Amino acid sequence: MEITIKDLENNLKTLPKELLGNVNDYIDFLKEKYLNKEKNNSSERMQEETFKLTENQKKNLDHQENLDDSEFQDHDEFLAELKNEYGL
Repeated sequence: MEITIKDLENNLKTLPKELLGNVNDYIDFLKEKYLNKEKNNSSERMQEETFKLTENQKKNLDHQENLDDSEFQDHDEFLAELKNEYGL
């Protein structure tokens, strides 16, 4: 049998008022536990997806490891190029 909100309401009405705080605390605990579990699962999935590189991406990274500083564009030149290209 599926429990409905109405079932919960009826059950809560039969409790002594002193226990309602405990029930509310337990609900907060369950929500936090569930939300933290979801966040952790999402974070783990993102980390797994972050490290899934294609062979072409791996080759590009390997190639970039051997670059020296002279092969990189100057910061100011790069910004100027972006401004020209995108009208920034």
